[in-house]
Amino acid sequence: MTEQDLTQEPSPEERRRKHRTRQILIFVTLPGVLLGTATVSAAYSQGWLTPEPPKAACSPQVVPAPKRSSFTVNVLNATGRDGMAATVAKGLSQRKFSVGGISNAPETWYVTQPAVIHYGPKFLDQALLVQQQIPGSELFQDDGRVSKSVDVVVGLGYKEMVPLPPRFDPLPREITMNVYNTTFREGLASTVAKEFKQRGFKVKEVSNDPLKTLQMGTALIRYGEEGDLAAKIVAQHIPKATLLKDARTGTKVDVVIGNAFTGLTPLAQVPAPAPRPKQATPTVARPCSDN
Repeated sequence: MTEQDLTQEPSPEERRRKHRTRQILIFVTLPGVLLGTATVSAAYSQGWLTPEPPKAACSPQVVPAPKRSSFTVNVLNATGRDGMAATVAKGLSQRKFSVGGISNAPETWYVTQPAVIHYGPKFLDQALLVQQQIPGSELFQDDGRVSKSVDVVVGLGYKEMVPLPPRFDPLPREITMNVYNTTFREGLASTVAKEFKQRGFKVKEVSNDPLKTLQMGTALIRYGEEGDLAAKIVAQHIPKATLLKDARTGTKVDVVIGNAFTGLTPLAQVPAPAPRPKQATPTVARPCSDN
């Protein structure tokens, strides 16, 4: 082919032929596109091609919380600061948890969070309930753990626990006491213990005073920091009883009968318990799962 052939304008006949070819392509292609679009639209309108519905949002499962005294909480200190485990253990005890061991964590444990709560696979609810008490704490599932107990490992980020719930005067059935005799009247402790039981109190030990004190008044009521309200209620049942705070933990009180004791306050003269506001059922929220 010569250079003249490459630059030569197409003839009128060639131009007409190319024009017809383009018309044919448009005639064939455009209806196909329109037909395909119409077919897809019709399929959607008939429900043949339904878009997949959006996945439902995952929500935590809220369930009643286990009873706080139904499992044991062990506290370990991973902060390097003396007394942190004891501080957290005391806070848990004040919140009616049953505290077990108090110790230092292994030196190799480096915990930057406020706390890490170790629990067994079957006891997530217990761990969640404890987690509510320490803002920012995290959970760690120990797959080999079979015990219901929960371990709280206090970390460097720990600041404080959530505020204590409101305190109400305990009812007699919620108060546990020991009854001790310091007089020469045999069987007096048993007699007083029986009367307290009849009034709804829980009595554990009944004996002579293990501290071997001699009380000249009607009675001495010994109690710890957490038992102040219980001691106040017990004192309402013993005329002129004296209160003595000691270093014990928990809410149990000692009723130590003295030589001036003549009998319990008549039940009709004991103040009626103050009404309590209705309390919501405690709950925990199990994390949702997309599986």
